[in-house]
Amino acid sequence: MNWLDSARLSAALQDAGHQQVNDEAEADHVFINTCTVTAEAERKSRQTAKQAQREQTLVVVTGCSPRVPDSPWQNPQQNLLSFSAPETLFKHFDIELDEERLPLHSRTRLPVAIQTGCDNLCSFCITRIARGAHRNLPADQVIQQIRLAHEHGVQEVILTGINLAAWGCENSRRPEQARLHQLLEQILEQTAIPRIRISSIGPQFIQPGFWDVYAEQRICDHLHISLQSGSPAILDRMIREHGTDEVAELAMRARKQRPNTALMADIISGFPGESAEDHQDGLRFIEQCGFSRLHVFPFSAREGTAAANLPHQLDTSVKKARASELRGLSRRLWHDFLQQQMGRSLEVLVESSGRQGLSSNHIRVLIENGQMGELRRVVLDRDNLAAELPTGV
Repeated sequence: MNWLDSARLSAALQDAGHQQVNDEAEADHVFINTCTVTAEAERKSRQTAKQAQREQTLVVVTGCSPRVPDSPWQNPQQNLLSFSAPETLFKHFDIELDEERLPLHSRTRLPVAIQTGCDNLCSFCITRIARGAHRNLPADQVIQQIRLAHEHGVQEVILTGINLAAWGCENSRRPEQARLHQLLEQILEQTAIPRIRISSIGPQFIQPGFWDVYAEQRICDHLHISLQSGSPAILDRMIREHGTDEVAELAMRARKQRPNTALMADIISGFPGESAEDHQDGLRFIEQCGFSRLHVFPFSAREGTAAANLPHQLDTSVKKARASELRGLSRRLWHDFLQQQMGRSLEVLVESSGRQGLSSNHIRVLIENGQMGELRRVVLDRDNLAAELPTGV
């Protein structure tokens, strides 16, 4: 979502006659789209702004960070403007706000937002405050954007949102109302886009009807789960509103329907109160489910969240050690998944360089004499992997 917001802003500025430059030293304005989901993300946003300020350009800060109550951007600073809402930023620079404008910088893959905001109360997360309440984008608007993207040569859309699997809910704390599968049905029926990829999903929102739709080959066999922990005790402390049973069911159904599914997950290591036993429970669960790859983040306490004030905060060294162990598991899982895929014929979408592309199940493959946007069948082997098989597994 942050990438999409940045791309829309860049497109709007260029439509208004501004020129994008690659060197900050040549810029009159530097726009920083901040992230505030963790303390580390907030620190990096501030650091980036300070570096840009030293160039004596006008720094414009937008995104999630200015929207939260403890934002440092609310205090006036030299050579810096801060905007908590896109509407005020666009008005200040006399730019027309068009939320349906597609930032068509790519002719291969494009994110398309279907939802924004979140009502859930996860103890580590401030997104509910930074992004506001859950809101569905209308199906006809989503379909029109996908049609437009396809008309411009885009071959794959990535359905995107803050809590996208909650599409159809009146409130994202009502997962039984989720209707992502019905939106997918409409996209399949009313567009001809060759590939539809689903970005991060919450397991509690997946309804039985989803699996019938997931069988369709135009939907990428790649699911990224917003898991955060494989320990039931830690999921409770996180107030995730789902347990491990839903995740195990999801993994089983995905592989039953599409055996070559790449199943990935976000994991937080060292959450407050996480015991050594909790950590080991999580490792065992992840392996039992057959995940293909993990995105691992050491817990970073974000002020303003309940988790920042929980007792039994873990030492940084413990969080890093557990993250390292999880990443080691991820390398082994990815190695095993790639070995299973060797010799398979994969449909690969050739990217802008023409030298590599991405398979439906998220394997990067080297291509010879490829054309951007081409869908090509490739038999996977060790020589055409874009990255070497993970070592040290």
